[in-house]
Amino acid sequence: MAAKLKGLIDRTFLPGFAFKFLENKTIPERLLKGRTADVIVTMDSPPFYYRWFQGNPVVKQLERTILKFSGFKRVSATYIGPVINSTTVQRDKWTKQVVKLASKRAVG
Repeated sequence: MAAKLKGLIDRTFLPGFAFKFLENKTIPERLLKGRTADVIVTMDSPPFYYRWFQGNPVVKQLERTILKFSGFKRVSATYIGPVINSTTVQRDKWTKQVVKLASKRAVG
């Protein structure tokens, strides 16, 4: 995970906002219950290789230790890659894919 993203998460998902420790409880109360997340992962390796051979580490880390810990009920992932040596046509296709995903989730 990129250091800047990790820093943002560390400063955002704080006790009192994302979760709350309760007296005599081992597991904290999840304060972001019912929310959903769409994780967009860019990479220079083929997505199938990242998911099946490398074990999908960033998405698993985000999902298990941050998002679900805070109460998110559904986490989906979109994989974009390999970015290195990609064509303008391919990058435009990915951009449209992300715009479509974002427009489906837009509030309002």
